[in-house]
Amino acid sequence: MDTLDWTAKWADYTPDKIAITSYDANKSYTYSDLHAYANRLTDKFTELQLEEGDRIAVLAEHSLEYIVLFVACQRMGIILVPLNYRLSIKEIAKLILDCTPRLLVYNANHKEKVAQLAHHNLKTIAFDALEQYYQTVDRLLEKTFQIKADNPLFIFYTSGTTGAPKGVIYTNKMLFWNSLNTSMQLGITFRDSTINILPPYHTSGWNIFVTPLLHKGAHIGMLEKFDAEKTLCLLELNKTTLFMALPTMLLMMQEAPIFKEVNLKRLRYIISGGEKVPSELVAYWKKEKNIYIRPGYGSTEAGPSITSLHHKMAQLKPNSIGKPNFYLDIKIVDKKGVKVKPNEVGELCIKGDIVTPGYWNNSVKTSNKIKKGWLFTGDFAYADTEGFLYMKGRKNDMYISGGENIYPQEVEAQLEDFKDITKAVVLSVKDDKWGQCGIAFVTTANENLSVVEIRAYLKMNLVAFKHPKYIFILDDIPTTSLGKVCRKQLYTYFNTINSEP
Repeated sequence: MDTLDWTAKWADYTPDKIAITSYDANKSYTYSDLHAYANRLTDKFTELQLEEGDRIAVLAEHSLEYIVLFVACQRMGIILVPLNYRLSIKEIAKLILDCTPRLLVYNANHKEKVAQLAHHNLKTIAFDALEQYYQTVDRLLEKTFQIKADNPLFIFYTSGTTGAPKGVIYTNKMLFWNSLNTSMQLGITFRDSTINILPPYHTSGWNIFVTPLLHKGAHIGMLEKFDAEKTLCLLELNKTTLFMALPTMLLMMQEAPIFKEVNLKRLRYIISGGEKVPSELVAYWKKEKNIYIRPGYGSTEAGPSITSLHHKMAQLKPNSIGKPNFYLDIKIVDKKGVKVKPNEVGELCIKGDIVTPGYWNNSVKTSNKIKKGWLFTGDFAYADTEGFLYMKGRKNDMYISGGENIYPQEVEAQLEDFKDITKAVVLSVKDDKWGQCGIAFVTTANENLSVVEIRAYLKMNLVAFKHPKYIFILDDIPTTSLGKVCRKQLYTYFNTINSEP
């Protein structure tokens, strides 16, 4: 039995324990089921002449069948490529051309999209057909699989907010060390349970809680789509102990009518990240539910579990992303690669076995991002004198206006300190006079708030060169499927407004 085959281990130790539950399909698989079904699926892949290193692309929401597929691929050394089903056909086709899968697996609700990809001569199969196969076909012989640590396990395509999507390679070694980092920070055991509401086309949908809990022989519940009220009810009914949600999702949950009624006493803490975790959000959940929120920082290229702020420090160190997790090293460097001093801003770099070996079919990008084992994240950060880390924003987000470096996250934080502003996003555009200038988009709880009042507030609290040239008050800030700010839509809005006569 291979030491990286966690499902096989738990099928031996606790065969009858429920491993995964789908709350959409209202069904569960035990560890014994998961082990046997994955083995039968490897037979099907052999029949289809799939081999180590081949890619299987998937167009589907999270499900029990998806987890079975993951285990089977890991055992055979096949690379799983979760595709973002929210993308257009043209965008999906580009990803398929890049990863050249031998097989495309899909859910029935994506059948029309799959039909539009037929000209790519892809071999396709529906999850329903795979499930029918592995549940009805008996396999008498026990197989032994050798899972290789350096074998690629996933290709995760980045969102492409700053360019064309890049395929990040994720290996078995990364899976193992990410699981250890997560488990050590959060004290995960076989007694824990989670509900995954994150999509499978992002590393967080697999590697925040799904694979670490599989490693620990714990229980994983799944919802295909996030629904605030349904999630709250399931957290109570299933006595869930660990939960991951983006700040946007947590805000939606606390605004749900049943929020104050549900009993979440078994929930040890909530992990949040992806966007800035407001200190007000942390304080609200602690006050109303006595639940700690642990902010952290992650990256598709490393882990994704990189830093974590201990839950009891969340209010003592507001806006911090915590300290580095156990099995990794970090450094913060200036433009010349020299380590900066405490409280000085520089680029955050990461080293360890959680770092990707590179990007699929993109050696140039790999060599630019990974140097002597160090991943240059492209994120600006600083560490205080106690070693707690704080983000200053993306390297690509920083802009220079009139010769001054401006970090949008700093301006956003100042805007959100204004009592009537609930959310702020700052972007930059070219400017004939200053080179670049800022655009601020804000939402407010006061419908009478004016741009004039916002500018007066900034004049009193922020040096003039950091003031955004343009300020827009919106009803909502557009977000991606992961709950992150959709900067593309904001730029489109600005360009539309700015081009009007």
